[in-house]
Amino acid sequence: MKKQLFALCLFTAQLFAKSEEQPPLIVGTTSGYAPYVSLNAAGTYEGFDIDLAELLSQKLGRKLVIKDLGSMPSLFLALKQGKVDLLIWAISITEERMKSIDMVYYQGEKVTEMPFLFWNTVPEGIRSIEDLAKNSKKGICVEAGSYQDGVVKKFSEMQVKYIDKITDAILEIKFGKALGAMVDPSLVARFKAQYPEIKVLNLPLPVNEQALGNGICINKSQSELSAAVKKAVEELTKEGKIAELEKKWKISSGER
Repeated sequence: MKKQLFALCLFTAQLFAKSEEQPPLIVGTTSGYAPYVSLNAAGTYEGFDIDLAELLSQKLGRKLVIKDLGSMPSLFLALKQGKVDLLIWAISITEERMKSIDMVYYQGEKVTEMPFLFWNTVPEGIRSIEDLAKNSKKGICVEAGSYQDGVVKKFSEMQVKYIDKITDAILEIKFGKALGAMVDPSLVARFKAQYPEIKVLNLPLPVNEQALGNGICINKSQSELSAAVKKAVEELTKEGKIAELEKKWKISSGER
């Protein structure tokens, strides 16, 4: 009996030591993107993606470390340089991105159109992004390095006005410094509730520019981590945890 107890204690100690040896899980993200990531009044990170990162770190047996990198370009650079393990920031899965990084789907559906925000009035005669490009002299705001940035770059006539945070776009269109702003569909309801003056125009995306939901970004050199993250996300989905987070943060699974 004593030998069995000793063996059990030894096994438990080995498991504990192994978990202690695990490096932290460094997740790159950026605040100012509620309900996915934001800072609350206490200065603590919160949101759908923060909760997901915590659940993921528990599945992987690693302590979570959140690293705020300020902008999309900085996020991708940090991932490339190995300064973070993952990027979790409601990043749209596209064919172009998957050429250079691994992306593990975790939430949202296929995006076939994209909302453009205007202040008080929607320009007349706009039926496509190409139409908008021809009438964009004052500029269309997009977040640098975002999925939306990749879309507008395909339209050579589009006058683009880059912003660091999508909330800055609201001020740009409110004060007439820009014609409109291209934003993620999941943000529209919140912006409309906060600013009744906002008018929304959904324009169809070219087939090759459509997105496949939100993905966790991983460096292609980290194949083992990619496999572990994929397995963990599949488990969280089967356990109903992803659906619980969507309900908690009022995010529709069909918004992206």
